[in-house]
Amino acid sequence: MDDTVTCLVRGPASRYPRGFAWLIPAWFVIASAVVVGVGRHAGGRLPLWLGITEIGGLAVGACMALCVLLTSRQIAFRASTHGIWLGVLTERRRPKLRQVHLAWPDVAQLRMVPRHYGVLLEITLSPAARIVRRPGLLRRALQLLGSLLMPIGYGRGRPALTTPVGLPPRYRVKILDVTPPELRKALAAVQPGGVPMRVLIRKGPRLIVPPQPPQQQPQQQPQPRPAVSEQPPAPVG
Repeated sequence: MDDTVTCLVRGPASRYPRGFAWLIPAWFVIASAVVVGVGRHAGGRLPLWLGITEIGGLAVGACMALCVLLTSRQIAFRASTHGIWLGVLTERRRPKLRQVHLAWPDVAQLRMVPRHYGVLLEITLSPAARIVRRPGLLRRALQLLGSLLMPIGYGRGRPALTTPVGLPPRYRVKILDVTPPELRKALAAVQPGGVPMRVLIRKGPRLIVPPQPPQQQPQQQPQPRPAVSEQPPAPVG
């Protein structure tokens, strides 16, 4: 049985599409507008203190829901000799929409940045890798609109963790409870091809790459010195 590196991933990216967290402030605004509208419809009979209390309670609930969503954790990162799996295991009929598999030959570089929660792992793909295309802007807007109107029945779409960003395409994974040296050592034990891994260290507001240790040159054996005769010089006649 192959060894598997399993890690916790932070945030909603493992389950929800990109931008899903912004729906919580939108729901708060809509609920607050409903409270104000009901107060006006009642002919101003809604006491001011009651309206402020209701809106304040909605604000506290929205902040708590947003904090829980941003700090949630899921087992969404797995690595073995066969590659890397991103996404949460699911029993859905179409699990490929919730996960992505990256074979080691498709990975060009692993970049690790220290964070307060652990490591930000950036997986850069090679030019020959098969890329999972991101949904278009219109489709993503329709998905967020559907989630805003029907957060339970509409569905969640493709998770942000399983779609690459930028050029060259790369995946960004927020891994919890591990340091960059520990993660590098664990991944080096399961990757068969020796994928380049860079570990950045924090120095004030900047991130720098630590210098590689110089390669030791083979020591040359000292050449034997020619033997020198110790006989005294001959006298001059």
